[in-house]
Amino acid sequence: MLRGFFSDKRATSAVEFALIAPFLLLLLAAILAYGSIFATSISLQQVAAETARATIGGLSDAERRSLALIKLAAIGDQYPMLDVSKVTFDFDEGTGTELSRLTLHYDMSRHPAYTLDKLLPLPKSPISYSLIVTD
Repeated sequence: MLRGFFSDKRATSAVEFALIAPFLLLLLAAILAYGSIFATSISLQQVAAETARATIGGLSDAERRSLALIKLAAIGDQYPMLDVSKVTFDFDEGTGTELSRLTLHYDMSRHPAYTLDKLLPLPKSPISYSLIVTD
C-alpha cells in the first residue's frame, strides 16, 4: 500500500500550489498595498503643489494662509485617494526673508493598506509634503 502511495503523482500539482499560494497571495496584496500608498502620496504631493500655487496671489502672510485653506477645501474632492478630513495644514510665515513654508500632513493610520502592517514594511504615518513659497 505505501509503495503505491509514494509512486502516485496525481495530486502533486495541488500540493505544490498549496505550498506556493500563500506567498503569491502575499505578493499580490503587497503590490496592491504599495500601489495605493504611492497613489495617495502622489495625490497629497499634487494637492500641496496646487495649494502652494494658490498662495502666490496673497499680499500678506495672513492672506496667503487664507488662500491656502480655501484652495485646500475647494480641491479636496477632486482626489479620490485622499480623505480631506485627514489632511492637516501648517503655514509657517516668513520672517523678513520673504519665504513662507506650506506643509501638508496626511494621517495614513486608517488607510486600507495598513491592515497589512504586521506583514509588510510600510511607510510611517503621517506622510508630509512641504513647499516653500517666495515673494
